[in-house]
Amino acid sequence: MTISETAISETTVGEPVHRAERAAGRGGQEAWLWVDERTGTAALDRAAQTGYVTFLSTLAGLDVLGGYQLPQRASVAVVIDSAGQLPAVLEHPATRDRLAYVVAANIDALPGDAYDGAVGLLERVDDHDTLMRVVDRLGTVDLVAISFRDPTNIPLELVLAEAQSSRTRVAKIVDSTDDGVVSLMTMEAGADVVVLRGGDVADITTLAGTVADAAVQSIDLRPATVTAVTHCPMGTRVCVDTTSALGRDEGMILGSTSSGGLVTCSETHHLPYMNLRPFRVNAGALHLYVWGPDDRAVYLSDLRAGSQVLAVDTAGRTRTVTVGRIKIERRPLLLIEAEIDGRPVNTFIQDDWHVRMMGSQGEIRPSSEIAVGDQLLGHLDTPGRHVGIRIEETIEER
Repeated sequence: MTISETAISETTVGEPVHRAERAAGRGGQEAWLWVDERTGTAALDRAAQTGYVTFLSTLAGLDVLGGYQLPQRASVAVVIDSAGQLPAVLEHPATRDRLAYVVAANIDALPGDAYDGAVGLLERVDDHDTLMRVVDRLGTVDLVAISFRDPTNIPLELVLAEAQSSRTRVAKIVDSTDDGVVSLMTMEAGADVVVLRGGDVADITTLAGTVADAAVQSIDLRPATVTAVTHCPMGTRVCVDTTSALGRDEGMILGSTSSGGLVTCSETHHLPYMNLRPFRVNAGALHLYVWGPDDRAVYLSDLRAGSQVLAVDTAGRTRTVTVGRIKIERRPLLLIEAEIDGRPVNTFIQDDWHVRMMGSQGEIRPSSEIAVGDQLLGHLDTPGRHVGIRIEETIEER
């Protein structure tokens, strides 16, 4: 097998875990770009601008990358035909501080014990025997990057099924956007990585958009019946200013306990005396949890510029947004207590008409008008967290 026949992706090192857990921990599915001596600047520009996280390169492609200024976040993976090529890879300027994976074009080219980085294998599936060879590699390397002879995705389904309890990440090499889109949905979870081979700018853009859409995850939101509203003395209130423009149907889940929370709106609705702040959620009291990516809940007091939290819309669709600033002030607060399916949740929100929560039908509810019996939008969670990370232990929060 030659390098031009196939390509590569990313890895996970460690004990075997379920593919869905690995994807969640690494931020989900990714688009990668294959780079060789034919790759042009226009293709590199578009990939860099649309969120391709890794550039998979042949040895000849390293010289192309060496003359291009990759984004700081980008990494490089390199395909080698023999272990003897590893020193040249490690010394190349394009891999300096960026080398994420070394991928062997055959089993004999795998680096030896002297190299402790992540490794993978390029594989091509042409028939049942080559498919079984890929299955046999699962768990022995960090990555298998596979090209398939036939247009059917049945072989990919079989590999994904076998990879569920393996540490090996599965990448599919594609030559078209259509193939990449289907590969992201195969067996529901899809391939961990799609590697696009080819420099068509339109294809690069389309695949990036598909991967971004696939990264959207849902969280279960339910009606929450208000059981008590209590005016509290002055407290420390936090506004979460993000680096994103939030939608009118978006907000954040906030709660006093890990059992769940209520959705507070973004500042995207009419304010008669001031301009809108479409980047902001007036979140509430300093002690509250805000739900974030990777199944975490974070104290508002722990947020800093660069932290990440979830924006959630009224349908439960979430996206990760970055905190740009935390604005902390003393304000009068309201304790809003509610029940979801008989389980209590609560939040503390600023006591002011300008600060809104989300009603169960997606309507805005000014905090100062919320009353017992109202229906808000909330989320139930499994209680038990330590520094925001879910744990299994005996715990009671009131």
